[in-house]
Amino acid sequence: MTDTSTVASAELGFGQLEPLAESFDAAVGAASGGLEERDFRLAGAAVRLRSPQPEMLRRLSRAFAHLELAESAASPDLVVNLWDSATGAQPPPLPNTRDEEAPGAFFCFNNEQLRAGFQLGTSGDARVLAVYPEAPTPALSVLERGATRGWYWVADSGRIPYWEQATPLVYLLDWWLRERDMQMLHAAAVGSPAGGVVLVGKSGSGKSTAALSSLDSDLLYAGDDYVGVSLGDKPMIHSFYSSGKLMQNHVERLPFLLDALANADRLAVEKAVVYVNERWPARMSAGFPLRAVLVPQVTVGLAGARISEASPADAFRALAPSTVFQMHTRGQDSLLRTRRLLEKVPSYVLELGSDMASIPRTISHLVATFGGGG
Repeated sequence: MTDTSTVASAELGFGQLEPLAESFDAAVGAASGGLEERDFRLAGAAVRLRSPQPEMLRRLSRAFAHLELAESAASPDLVVNLWDSATGAQPPPLPNTRDEEAPGAFFCFNNEQLRAGFQLGTSGDARVLAVYPEAPTPALSVLERGATRGWYWVADSGRIPYWEQATPLVYLLDWWLRERDMQMLHAAAVGSPAGGVVLVGKSGSGKSTAALSSLDSDLLYAGDDYVGVSLGDKPMIHSFYSSGKLMQNHVERLPFLLDALANADRLAVEKAVVYVNERWPARMSAGFPLRAVLVPQVTVGLAGARISEASPADAFRALAPSTVFQMHTRGQDSLLRTRRLLEKVPSYVLELGSDMASIPRTISHLVATFGGGG
């Protein structure tokens, strides 16, 4: 992560709101179909995504579909403008980045007007793509201070990588949540209307497998990679994305997912992706009270899943590193928020064995022990 506020030279206008609005308005004016909008209920607030490019809006709205409002919000709490420069439109002012920075490097910028993040991708030049075939397109995320407007620009929306489409706008939404005393967790979440759990841990720990196994049970699904959480006295989980991602060799452990994969023809180079809302809409949840934190642990030789108690310190070691470091823009305040959350709910180790069906049964039994209480 690089803080662009320490970079002496940036493109004229970077870090200002007016040039962003001008770039977006120019893209709208150049579009033949005008502006398209879709409204969603995210973490209890109305969020409007709008773009002059229908395909870009479709790509970035797919994961939010379970939260789409039937009618447009009269006054959305947040409006996010989406556009690209693939048709030759002038891009917004961007930070000045060194030529030697690798594609995918992330730069942060903060001032009294806005918070911004810029990911250095690759151009669409075939020679560059031959060297970095999986590098993302350059992308700029900006949130206005006060959290009423956001902007998301990419050089080419046709090259938004599959993982960004599965969990779009994650930096921007994380900043927005923090202004509302909430936080984005790198975690999965399953449960019932009365309450549920988050599953935390680094990649490969089993949290995605455990969460997606719930689709073959009565548990509700609120997310696999990132979920929001309110940080009050009674923490609430908020669903953002209906997507789920699994390592290719883990899909065979959940064969009922095979027919639902969105990228079954690209598993040689991509994680398996499923949009749960499209196949199991009744299993999706907008959120529920948080009752416990589970730390999945694969246990060799174990048949059925089982639960054992864990300390808040154990859960912190599983949750904090991935939540803070994956978000790039996190700092000491996020560590304190995470510790504060773990003091409010109990933590457990969820040992995963060879019997996949035992995982949701074990989670369901734990959730039932909390009933509807706080």
